Amino acid sequence: MSLKPTALRLADTRELSYIERGDPYGTPLIFLHGLADSCHTFDLLFACFPEHLRTLAFTQRGHDGIDLPELTYRTEDFEADLLQFMDAKAIEKAFIVGASSGGFTARNFAVKYPARTLGLVLLGSPSELGNQPEIVAIHESTLSRLTDPVSPEFIRGFTGGIFNKPVPADFLEKMFSEIQKVQARVWKETSNAALNEKFPGLLHQMTAPALIISGKEDALASPEDQQKLAAAIANSQLCILPQLGHMLYWEGPTEVAKAIIRFVDEVEKTF
Repeated sequence: MSLKPTALRLADTRELSYIERGDPYGTPLIFLHGLADSCHTFDLLFACFPEHLRTLAFTQRGHDGIDLPELTYRTEDFEADLLQFMDAKAIEKAFIVGASSGGFTARNFAVKYPARTLGLVLLGSPSELGNQPEIVAIHESTLSRLTDPVSPEFIRGFTGGIFNKPVPADFLEKMFSEIQKVQARVWKETSNAALNEKFPGLLHQMTAPALIISGKEDALASPEDQQKLAAAIANSQLCILPQLGHMLYWEGPTEVAKAIIRFVDEVEKTF
């Protein structure tokens, strides 16, 4: 079931769209998508959470098809948008969940704004991308050379190669449609920003409890990479789910939700 997005005006007057499910007074979990996705990337996952949790996700700047000339797509820009989103929704503290490259924003935010972070969850989020030659090569040969309109064939090829288990056909078509909104400059600058994120970065300053979830078959965030990431975060747990690939929250939303729910319950017992 695709959740209907709602428009929200930020303090800087921009509007973004977001989805929300669960008890509006429940514990909030804010989900950040990665490169070229939208808030709908979490539709399948949100359906697996109990009603007492409040799950929210917004479509990142530029990923809604609106690429304003003054916008930039650095990690710190996405961090600033998350802070504005929380303020606009009057959310004092939340679990911050970063998926794929959205994990760079999530982990940096958790370090810089510990008072706003109940816990950090990373979903298939690599420790870094700039150290992976094949990813750098894809950026240089393809992503950095994209022009508008971005080819639907490219989008299908790019998206179809990053999950390991079958995904519902109607959901996949929905995501292809969402990704087609993303303009070439957004692809290029967002991927460039992700490649420039260094490991371990600020991770040694992390004070929030963290859960790292990845698929065992994820080529971008391999089990070895995720072990390295977990070792860099003092108060962290690592959960590697068998048979799942990079888009684990598409492929196994029930398993991913269960892991997050257990983590949230554990953290809340310490409050």
